[in-house]
Amino acid sequence: MSKIDFILSNPGHHAAMMQPVLERLKDKGGYQCRVLSLCEFRGFASPVEQFQMADAFICIPSRQMRSSSASGKQSDSRHSRWLRQTVRQVSWYSLMQRPFRQALATPPHLVILPNDAAFPYNHIVRLLHQRHIPFMLLQEGIRFHLPHDEEGEVYGSGGAAVIAAWGEGSATYFRAQGVPPHTIHCTGNPRFDKILNTDWQPQADQLKSQHGFGRTNLLLLSNPIDDQGFCTTAEKMALIHRFLSEIVLLFTDPDFHLIIKLHPRESVAAFQATADVFPFHSQITVLGPTLLYPLFKLAQAAIVLASTAGLEALLFDLPLAVLEIPGAGFVHDYVSSGAAVGLSWERPFGPQLNALLSQSSTNKEKSQQYLQHALVFRQNSTGQVVTLVEQFASKQ
Repeated sequence: MSKIDFILSNPGHHAAMMQPVLERLKDKGGYQCRVLSLCEFRGFASPVEQFQMADAFICIPSRQMRSSSASGKQSDSRHSRWLRQTVRQVSWYSLMQRPFRQALATPPHLVILPNDAAFPYNHIVRLLHQRHIPFMLLQEGIRFHLPHDEEGEVYGSGGAAVIAAWGEGSATYFRAQGVPPHTIHCTGNPRFDKILNTDWQPQADQLKSQHGFGRTNLLLLSNPIDDQGFCTTAEKMALIHRFLSEIVLLFTDPDFHLIIKLHPRESVAAFQATADVFPFHSQITVLGPTLLYPLFKLAQAAIVLASTAGLEALLFDLPLAVLEIPGAGFVHDYVSSGAAVGLSWERPFGPQLNALLSQSSTNKEKSQQYLQHALVFRQNSTGQVVTLVEQFASKQ
């Protein structure tokens, strides 16, 4: 009987990519699977119902520790960085180290993680190495260099026995971090199996009726670029205000609507307050914890800052743009690959967005080439990951 532990901290993306793998392993038989959840530490409720097939579900810690929204109040000062590190150290040693040591008292044959660099995964990885427990890194999102990577661990460099990468683009990234090539396997990501095989139109129709979206909907997909180190929270909100100021003329069309979809760690109230200062605020809808994929069915185009949501928009065949981040440019390779257009502050936004909304500014062939490079499997990623687990477990 092979013992496999799954560790997750996001009840959305992490659960969606781990649940089908765990379920397939249980269906095959011969595997004892546990879930160790950090969701309560992140301020979320653990997705216990989604993992009823697991042999055990352990919450570490057992109660919710903080709110999940309005995070990212970071600055680049040395004192702020020191304070964050101190709080994290205290959290690990006072709340998490002992429960993890107890959970791993009987070592599993393999641990599956979505991250090996961000806190507290960096501490978990060290503990796994101390116990000589191998782990698989199941890639959670697109990979690119972050401003503070040089200050600590870099994603993928934690010494995984095996890495399940999305595609050749990610494999190239991992090799550049010094990851041994033989540990990298291109599998795609299991959560896309279900996403692409689901009819999202009924939920899209419901959202349109609920919020009164127009015939022309532009989707702005924000993410915590402040947490990523590209700016402070105040600078990010100033960026959003500047963006809205640049697209004033688009709102003269009564059928135009801007949908701002936030990451769970962003504050709806802060974005709403930014939108409310404009006279056209009734044509702006700020959404927090809402499914992203029905929005793709409603939108005519999407804009991202620095997130996986750009790849997902391309999967739904949406014209894509990337908003330039001052001091960082166009993050990731969406623009450089030709799969997306770059919204530059050096040119008026109106013509750039009109071209995007009319779909005259995207290259479908390059978008498809990009998707193949970034996500090699889109229909049977679950099977690819399960095969990788089986191959590794058989060697133990």
